[in-house]
Amino acid sequence: MDAPLLRDRKPTLTADALYQGAIALVTLLAMWWLSVRVASSGGSTAVVMLELVAAGSLAIANGGNDIANAVGTSVGAGALTVEQALGFGSLFEFAGAMLLGSLVSKTISKGVIEPREFADEPEIFAALMFSTVVGAALTTLLATVYGYPISATHGIVGGLVAVGWMARGWGCVGWGSLAFTCVMWILSPIAGMLASYILQLLCYRITQLDLESGMNSLIIPMLWTATLTVTCLFLFLTGPEAVRITPTSTAVVASTAAGIALTLLRYSILYINSLIYPKPATQAESEPLNASGWREDGGSSMAVVPGEGGGMEPPRGNGVHVWGKNEKPFVGLLVLSALTVAFAHGANDVGNAVGPLAVMMEIFTASVVKDEPDVPMWCLVIGALGFVVGIVTLGKNTIETVGNRIIELTPSLSYSTQMGAALAVLLSSVLGMPVSTSHCLVGSVIGVGLAQSSIAMCTHEEAPKINFGIINKIILGWIVTIPLAMVVSAIAFVAARPFAKSFVSS
Repeated sequence: MDAPLLRDRKPTLTADALYQGAIALVTLLAMWWLSVRVASSGGSTAVVMLELVAAGSLAIANGGNDIANAVGTSVGAGALTVEQALGFGSLFEFAGAMLLGSLVSKTISKGVIEPREFADEPEIFAALMFSTVVGAALTTLLATVYGYPISATHGIVGGLVAVGWMARGWGCVGWGSLAFTCVMWILSPIAGMLASYILQLLCYRITQLDLESGMNSLIIPMLWTATLTVTCLFLFLTGPEAVRITPTSTAVVASTAAGIALTLLRYSILYINSLIYPKPATQAESEPLNASGWREDGGSSMAVVPGEGGGMEPPRGNGVHVWGKNEKPFVGLLVLSALTVAFAHGANDVGNAVGPLAVMMEIFTASVVKDEPDVPMWCLVIGALGFVVGIVTLGKNTIETVGNRIIELTPSLSYSTQMGAALAVLLSSVLGMPVSTSHCLVGSVIGVGLAQSSIAMCTHEEAPKINFGIINKIILGWIVTIPLAMVVSAIAFVAARPFAKSFVSS
């Protein structure tokens, strides 16, 4: 049986339906106005409108689905409320997309099919890209509505293979690259599971120590340094080209230096703040709980209580998250890593929608096919706003799945999950292996659950309940996404190909 959802309410006509409908109407009107402007020099306004809607829909679906990769575990642990997660997630995704998105808007066809194969028929390539985006958008949107975290790349690759074969035959498909990518899709969740399993064993040990005495008091500053180092390394190795550092050894040195410097800065600010605004010893006990269920200083004056089977669990009858005091340090670390992932995702994945849109617009206006198209600012705005619309309207579906329906999370469990996924992605990046962040994260959630089960066996506590039913559904969604995207993209291409000339302005 699934765990209770984070929000026990059903969408109502006067709330969710009207809210999302209004956003959809405003978005469509804005796209229609833009399509008229683009087609003013000649060409079909309807075709431009369809291209904008397809790319915008992919951005909306991608944003709504992948936001769980960043903030899902933070919500599950109570470090952020759903509203805070959607708000901060939207802000950092938008910032990443607008500040660095234009630097990573390469075409999504790279490695699967080569654009140069269509240099003599740019209109066919435009129809191909349009059909692929339609297939990826619909499959990702379907998964998001049902709350299943998938990789939009699955739909894109599946669609490209299908329409590439229909347009040019099997010869235009890069089979070696495709096979390697498919193998890494299988290894991604395994890598995340192993990394988070090991990390959770370490974090559990930390939560059992007295962190305020002797050398143990250095553990949390060291943990901050390690987290900041991994966070910087995540950006330097997997982020946009503008912030990447090569070779890897240089990136490691730079990340370590940045992690140490930022940790010193953090504790210096906290020390100065304590001198300026000293708190009475009893103040923490009287402070109200914040919106996330924590005291304003990040902790709680309430202790955990004995659970069934002798384990320890927080009282949740009043909807407030209450954990042991050693869980408190993980809250800030968890939020830090979550917002970093959101920023990096906005910068990287906005290219999934913006890249094809830029290709289609360049073909429409200039009838040329480039490996890396010029990206107008308005294309970037559509992608960034699409992410925001998807996050605020659909994001809570996958957040509930990742944060609450697989296993009940605490701050330390969530930290192990988030950092385990990040470490798996980093190691794969260093080895030159393309992995899915969504797959790594789901694997990481399973990994911490297995780690806690191992710990429970040794301590004779009650083992956490892992919802294998929802895990099976997620894996089934990963598998079904590819053939479904292939079928939808193929149908779209059959419908669009007779009108291919309309994809080029007259």
